[in-house]
Amino acid sequence: MGAAVLVVVVLNRGSGPDGHPTGSPSIAASPPADCPVRVTNPPSAPPLHKGDAAAFIEDVTLADCTRVGPGETMTKVWRLKNAGAVPWKGYSLRRLDSTQQADQCQTISDVPIKDTQPGETVDIRTVITTPRKPGLCYVRFKMVDASGEVAFPGSRPINFQIIVDGL
Repeated sequence: MGAAVLVVVVLNRGSGPDGHPTGSPSIAASPPADCPVRVTNPPSAPPLHKGDAAAFIEDVTLADCTRVGPGETMTKVWRLKNAGAVPWKGYSLRRLDSTQQADQCQTISDVPIKDTQPGETVDIRTVITTPRKPGLCYVRFKMVDASGEVAFPGSRPINFQIIVDGL
């Protein structure tokens, strides 16, 4: 009698500030039906600052649907490129669901972005603490400028989505 091994390859559909899905494959065994969460585009809108643009490069750590344990603390890193003509000074990623519940992944509300000149890439890091119960953590952020205004209102949020296993 033979054994079968099932490996499911899930396309990492992280949503970058430029509104394009990523195409990096990540491997997850039997992800829940709702991972990765399919994100729709918001209504079309120009960037806040004329000539500003961002490109999502990759999830450096914790690709979509990565399995982690309950009550763990880890670092999420996204890589973005300043693809416009406007320097990013004082920009940050602002968490959209700022009222965090106990059953959600915990992060800081505003993740600072190192000042980034046009053409440069930047790694953006935040510390995540997973909840004690199993489930999907789906957390969304929008890039804001130094005054707190959303820099790219017509682009999808940048996010992370990880599976908390009941180890």
